[in-house]
Amino acid sequence: MRQNSSEMTNAAGQPFGELIREYRRRCGLSQEQLGMIAGVKKNAVGAWEAGRSRPDIGSIPALCSTLGIPLHIFFGTSDPDDAFCLKERFYRLNSYNRTVVLRQMDMLYELEQNEKQGEPRKIVRLFRNDLAAAAGPISYIGESRGEYVYVAEDERTALADEIITVSGDSMEPSFFDGDQVLVQHTNHLQEGEIGIFVNGDAGYIKEYRKDGLYSHNKEYPPIRFSEEDAVRCIGRVLGTLTQEQLATPEEIAANGMMR
Repeated sequence: MRQNSSEMTNAAGQPFGELIREYRRRCGLSQEQLGMIAGVKKNAVGAWEAGRSRPDIGSIPALCSTLGIPLHIFFGTSDPDDAFCLKERFYRLNSYNRTVVLRQMDMLYELEQNEKQGEPRKIVRLFRNDLAAAAGPISYIGESRGEYVYVAEDERTALADEIITVSGDSMEPSFFDGDQVLVQHTNHLQEGEIGIFVNGDAGYIKEYRKDGLYSHNKEYPPIRFSEEDAVRCIGRVLGTLTQEQLATPEEIAANGMMR
């Protein structure tokens, strides 16, 4: 799908494609050669330069390094330290949280574009579970009670089955007490994914590893269970629901939904 033209320029209004073409030629590289170095097809480089698409944000640091484009020039920011600090902080995150950041950025960008274009957001209906608050050994899973809420549809909310509220500080700085997380029901996780786990009545939001459940707050030790413990995974955490994602009454009405 062709992206909106406003997505193809940096903060200074300069097209990304022009920057890539200019620096590629300075380096004496063909589109095919740059594609091989960047790990993409020649057609992808051609699409960048023609303004039909832009590089994935996760590949931009390596692309800029290859072509010698300062990050603040690529993003069109006035302060070189801004882009450098963002890059450094991004690469300190683990792979899961990098993915969360990238998805969140894409979601916020899409929201901004829809607002600029005056297009109503698509809305989905999700169950917000009051009693299935999870994170920390003092939380409990009880009989499901809650309410249905309406949120903007994106790649995460479209996959979510319910919303669960975080209780406690064991997952800081990834998730904070009171955060509402989007949960996709599943009992299978890949190592390194964040999930909601239940052992008896106690509920936990933790990072799954083969040797136990891990908190992101270093003050909390890993949780390990014996074979006698009836531990089960009830869902994958897709990310945090933000206040901006909640639908307004006007959006609910525009989508033909009843509250």
